[in-house]
Amino acid sequence: MPAKCSLRIGLPLLLCLGLAACGFQLKGTGEGLSNATLSGQTFRLVSAQPRNELTAALIQQLTLEGAIINDNDVNYVVNLGLENFQQKNLSLTAQARSAEVELTMTTEISLREGDQFLIEPAAAMVVRQFLNDPRNVVGKTEELRLLREEMRQELAAQIVRRMSYSISADAN
Repeated sequence: MPAKCSLRIGLPLLLCLGLAACGFQLKGTGEGLSNATLSGQTFRLVSAQPRNELTAALIQQLTLEGAIINDNDVNYVVNLGLENFQQKNLSLTAQARSAEVELTMTTEISLREGDQFLIEPAAAMVVRQFLNDPRNVVGKTEELRLLREEMRQELAAQIVRRMSYSISADAN
């Protein structure tokens, strides 16, 4: 009986020590590459849609990483293109109604330091799928709104990660 008890305690403890020893961290914890790279850097954001939610999400992500957004005396210029949102039916029900939908949000970004492009104009994209219940139109509308909001946040985080990587690669 004592062997089983020590095995129940010892095995999870051994697994935790093994994960800690290999450097495992939960996503979003600890010091990341972007924290060291973007903190204190100044950026000018040139957006095709300055009052858009994607522009606001990108500003929020940059600010969370410690970046400074202003229009003069900047280290980097970020160009953000138009936000494009597409909705495509993946499957249909027996009544020929949409059963599964694919959502795609894209934009074009570039990053310059002076005259040098660190990120050439390139597309950034987020894709999601969701099941559509044709009997719940109100719920579908609200779910679609929430998904679009989450996709904007994810797209902004993706752009910040790309910027961070490009800046750190250029510094080396």
